[in-house]
Formats: sequence, C-alpha cells, structure tokens
Amino acid sequence: MDTLKKVLQVLVWGFFGLIGLGMVMGIFGIVMLLTGNMDQEDFADVKTDRAVGVVDISGEIVSSDEFYRELKRHVDSDKIKGIVVRIDSPGGAVGASEEIYRFLKNAQKSKPIVCAMGSIAASGGFLASLGCQKTYANPGTLTGSIGVILAVPNFAKIMERFEVKMNVIKSGKLKDAGSPFREMTADDRSFLQSVIDVAYNDFLNLVATSRGLETEKVREFADGRIISGSQAIELGIVDEAGGLEEAAATVLEIAGIQGEPEIILPEKKSGVRAFLDGVNHLVLGLADRTTGSAPVLMYRLAP
Repeated sequence: MDTLKKVLQVLVWGFFGLIGLGMVMGIFGIVMLLTGNMDQEDFADVKTDRAVGVVDISGEIVSSDEFYRELKRHVDSDKIKGIVVRIDSPGGAVGASEEIYRFLKNAQKSKPIVCAMGSIAASGGFLASLGCQKTYANPGTLTGSIGVILAVPNFAKIMERFEVKMNVIKSGKLKDAGSPFREMTADDRSFLQSVIDVAYNDFLNLVATSRGLETEKVREFADGRIISGSQAIELGIVDEAGGLEEAAATVLEIAGIQGEPEIILPEKKSGVRAFLDGVNHLVLGLADRTTGSAPVLMYRLAP
C-alpha cells in the first residue's frame, strides 16, 4: 500500500504541476504580447528593396499556429520580397504538418517561397518542404522518413497490479480504440492500422504529386527510412545542395529582382520568451504522448 500511495502522490503532484506550469506560461504569454515590440510588425528597420525574410520550422511540430502568424507577417509586408523557410525538425503531428504545407502553398500565390533544410527535415518536416517552390538541403541533412506512426502506452498491467479499474461507457466497440487503460484488441489494431494506412497514402501521394514522381517509385523508399541530403537529391525529393544563402538568392531570382539578397533573420527571442517556447513545446509534446483519450498520428522520425 505504501508503494501505491507513492505512485498516486507522484501522479497527483505531476498533474497539478502541469496545470500550474500552464497557468504561469499563460500569464507570461499575455505579458509578452502586451509588451512586445510593435515596430517588428511592419519591418520598420528594413530599408532595402531586396529583403528576403526567414521563417523557421524548428523542433517537434505540435501546432501550426506560431508558424502561421510569422508566415503571414512576412507575406503581408510589402518590404519582404520573398521568404526562405528554414526547416530543422524531426516532424510531428500529422494535422499540424499538413496545415503548414497548405499555408506554404497558399503563400506562394503572393510571394516566392523556398525551403532550406538544416540538420534534419524528416517526416512532417519533409512534408512541409513540399509546400515550397524549391528545396535545398545540405549533403548531410537527414530527411525522408516518409511514414506514419502512432504510439499508444498500455497501463493495463499497472492498473491491475494496484487494483485500479476504469469504467467505460461507450457508443461503439471502437470508441476507445487506443485506450491505455486496457489491452488492445485485434479489432482495435486493425482499425488503427487502417487509419494509419490512409494517412500514409496521403503522404505518399503528396510526395509523388509535388515532386513529379511515380507513386510506386516513391513507395520504394517511403518505408520510414532516413535519407541523407545527397540521397534525397538523387531520388528527386530535394532540388539542390545548398542552404540559406542559396535559397535566398533563388527567392530573388523567382521574384525577378536583380542583386544580392539582404537576408532578414528572425528576431532573436528574449531569454524569457525562449524559455517559455521551450517549455511550451515540452509540455505539448508530453501531452501528445500521454493523453490516453487522444492518441495522435505522427509524421515523425521517432515516437
């Protein structure tokens, strides 16, 4: 019983700790919004007619909101002639990755959009690059990882050990498919696999269509494997070797503007804002993995 009490205490304190952390983050977020630098909104310091903005996709993709706000800020500014999207991400949630792709496709209607892959642009990070007009990668960039994964924890044995039972009332046998509170049935597994297969085929077809490749040709390397930047160029899923500078030059070329680009890097975040963003990604990432009632499909390098 002492062990059970300790386990319950850890769970309770952990739960309230996350709530408290969320409240603190919310308060700081409001303060940062109210005291933020409004001059940043219209790129007041930009004096050149060859400005190329940079928008980052970094870390695990858990939401598309922040990316959308930053992308729109660049698209709406007459001072920014085009955009380089820097990707340094192992991927993340299927829905958020797909939204970022659509945001980029829509942004192309207004300005040139070119991607520059960093150390890693895998799975959902790679999918996002398909929304760009051209994509650069370093030879050692890790990309590819075309596939879908769903990781569901199983606490059934732990609950049995401590004589804890979850009473579930549901409208159909698959309503709680993927629940961590019971063993997965054959029907659960078959159903969840069918959902994954649909998301996988969507990914596969998007790669083939975006890159002008045969679907079956893409399927040969779309088994979740990591692909180097050099291999990606050979396979036709990345255009050329290069990075930020090459991508920025291509933006001006597409825009029909002569001269060297002036690259407008993202404003460096304050220590507080950087800390809050890091904690936010950590909390959201943990929530995606531990919320038993809502298993999340992932376009991600690893669960």
